[in-house]
Amino acid sequence: MNSSFRNVQILVDLLKQYKIKDVVLSPGGSDIPLIHSIETDEYFTCFSVVDERSAAYFAMGVALQKNVPVACVCTSGTAVCNYLPGITEAFYQSVPVLAITADKNPYYQGQLEIQKIEQTHIFDGVVKKSVDLPVVQNSEDEWLCNRLVNEALLALTHHGRGPVQINVPIVGRTDLYDDKTLPPERKINVVEWLDDDEIWNKYAQKLVSAKRVLFVMGQGVTFTPGIVSLLEELHKKCNCVYSVEHLSNLDCEGCIHTYPVSEINGGSSLEKLVPEIVVSIGDNLSAYNLRPYLRRHCKQICNWQISESTEIRDAYKCLTAVFDMKLEDFLRKILSFFPANSTNNATYRAAWEEELSKITIPEFEFSNLHVAKKISEIIPENSILHLAILNSTRIMQYYKLAKGIRTYSNVGALGIDGCVSTFAGQAASTDELAFLIVGDLSFFYDMNAAGLRSIGPNVRIILLNNGGGSEFHFIMGKDKIPSLNDYISAEHVNVAAGWATSLGYEYYCVSNAEELDAVIGKFGEKSDAPMFLEVLTDMEQDAKITQKFYADNAVKIKSTLAKKIARSVLGGKNVQKVKNILKVIKG
Repeated sequence: MNSSFRNVQILVDLLKQYKIKDVVLSPGGSDIPLIHSIETDEYFTCFSVVDERSAAYFAMGVALQKNVPVACVCTSGTAVCNYLPGITEAFYQSVPVLAITADKNPYYQGQLEIQKIEQTHIFDGVVKKSVDLPVVQNSEDEWLCNRLVNEALLALTHHGRGPVQINVPIVGRTDLYDDKTLPPERKINVVEWLDDDEIWNKYAQKLVSAKRVLFVMGQGVTFTPGIVSLLEELHKKCNCVYSVEHLSNLDCEGCIHTYPVSEINGGSSLEKLVPEIVVSIGDNLSAYNLRPYLRRHCKQICNWQISESTEIRDAYKCLTAVFDMKLEDFLRKILSFFPANSTNNATYRAAWEEELSKITIPEFEFSNLHVAKKISEIIPENSILHLAILNSTRIMQYYKLAKGIRTYSNVGALGIDGCVSTFAGQAASTDELAFLIVGDLSFFYDMNAAGLRSIGPNVRIILLNNGGGSEFHFIMGKDKIPSLNDYISAEHVNVAAGWATSLGYEYYCVSNAEELDAVIGKFGEKSDAPMFLEVLTDMEQDAKITQKFYADNAVKIKSTLAKKIARSVLGGKNVQKVKNILKVIKG
């Protein structure tokens, strides 16, 4: 019989999936649900060792002799401390011993709770990984618990062998064992280059048979000509789309700029595009809505990660495979298992292109979006473009860039503090023109970097100064928080003219479209000094223009959908009759 605690159920099921059969059990109170769930399951071979100090060494002996990971289970308190000598020895012998330590309610740490000590860092320095499972109360806790157990069990043998700790809080009655079967848990598999052909063929066939495969191309990947060629070959044979934005720095057959669709269309448009397989490559992107969209459909999706990193990145809550290798190696290997007659029917790409075509980009009045268009038109090929976070990154996603432009943004941790400094380092490392598009709060935070001695004549800083954090007006607005400008948007009247000119920049300031047109072309040409363009707009007006742009497209898309539904239900003639009736009603 199995314990009703979900964290125990998840752990026990995954122990079985990872083929950890041998378990050393030490008696206690907190670990009763763990012990009873394991001892009543015929899968496990159990050993009883009362002394926890001895139990850890005993587990190491079994692991050494059988050359497999072995688990040991103990109660909370000083019992955990007694594992330390054996776990230390296992660490220095690289033996995969799994220390499963039962614990009390984490909320009562330091509150005179009996047998409650700090257990989560007790093996620091002598374990490959230590995880503290949550008390599972909802689906979010369940996902986290599953992910942490997978991470811990993988660490036992992945990228070297060694001991691991899983700390399991037991909160509630320990005498309930009503569940006859364990719910099946998701296992995250690691796939390596040298794995059997049978394993690789299984994954290749999944790609071949899938009708909707989405490769999410994050930042931080160098796409060499060889990789681009392999991606294009895969696109010919697989029903896939490469989801990119400017930060992906990828332009090849199969690429779709999905940012406008995920950020504007949303809703019913995205529901038609749900992929069967999502392949994650690289790091973060600037799109905000793509992740929650894929998470909402995690039950329908299998997510694969291609990375040399040992970190599990379960961004969409459906990660099932980590391909531990370089992207080029993955592509060569997986393609070698594709049938010769495999072909892309292009329907999935067409579906994305259809949704993208619904978005209309108007001629904006003078604003950040208007400036973004003008900048995109003058940046030469092979330049560097650094986009400060949030608004600066968003507004550039709606305009094409010349070939060879490398685009960057500090969206890894999404802080405003180092955008100018990061850009300065990049600009100092190239002879090509280097452009920085930055908001006022970001710039003034890091303005000293504009005066570094390494700043050269290739530097182009475009400061979008709208007097504060317009991002907060875009996502919230003064109708919800009347005092928004005081501390949240940090309204100000600062300008950069004195600072920029004192540093030797060729400085320009514009406050309307005519003034911008008169100077913007100069920034795409070489010069003898670094150049600085300060664009003065209003943060509330900038936010309203962006909101209207999003809202107008959302209404248009809903209207198009409504017409399609009406035609399918009513037929063409009846649709026209309804239109005529509505005209009469409207007068």
